[in-house]
Amino acid sequence: MQSLYASETTESPKPQIRDSLTGHALFLDIDGTILDIAPSPESVEVPVWMVPLLERLSAKLDGAVAFVSGRTIAAIDELFQPLKLPTVGVHGGEIRLSDGQALIDESLTLELQQALPLLRAPIAKLAGVWLENKRCAIALHYRSAPERGREVLKVAEAVVAGLGPAYAVLMGKCVVEIRARHLTKGAGMQCLMEQQPFRGRTPIFAGDDVTDEDAFALVNKMGGISVRVGAAAPSAARYRLSDPDQLRGWLLEIA
Repeated sequence: MQSLYASETTESPKPQIRDSLTGHALFLDIDGTILDIAPSPESVEVPVWMVPLLERLSAKLDGAVAFVSGRTIAAIDELFQPLKLPTVGVHGGEIRLSDGQALIDESLTLELQQALPLLRAPIAKLAGVWLENKRCAIALHYRSAPERGREVLKVAEAVVAGLGPAYAVLMGKCVVEIRARHLTKGAGMQCLMEQQPFRGRTPIFAGDDVTDEDAFALVNKMGGISVRVGAAAPSAARYRLSDPDQLRGWLLEIA
């Protein structure tokens, strides 16, 4: 099946579809993958044809299409309204099953919230850096001040050291997140793959960041198709597309 989608070169080849996607499940990261990166999460633009496209894909795959994102499920729903797909949100901290049931570990969420006072004061001193409370994760954004990355990481690591070994720092594109160590995109995808309509299907996952690497590894282990979107870089993904526009073109083709 691998030759049906993309070449394993580093030249961003165009995917070629030669067969039906029957029996597959499609998992899609959002920022930097199906949508272009923007200065802030709130300023991303969703093409007017994106929701109808995702609806067609979901119908074609019998509902086995899901978002996998660092965003909260609520933020994803607002972005793609009225569409509500099965979703792995906050890097696995939130999971919405196909029946609408939401899985969230409230005890871990409450424990993580205790770290907020320890973060607000030092972050307030870093111009251009802002804190986003996702409840089951805390994100420190510095896209407006990329030179602050090292300082932001230092603050996050100090707080995580106080929380204990159950928590970890997750680095993304101009963002540092604090979250429970066992909550990952890969773990969230594994949970969905154990439920209908995903169970027994071959997964396809497209992502763009280091936060997607554990999901790429899971898909590879399951014999699926892992696609990294962006410039050539070391990655567990077996295939690569150069930018979100190229991925959107591929999605239009298979829909």
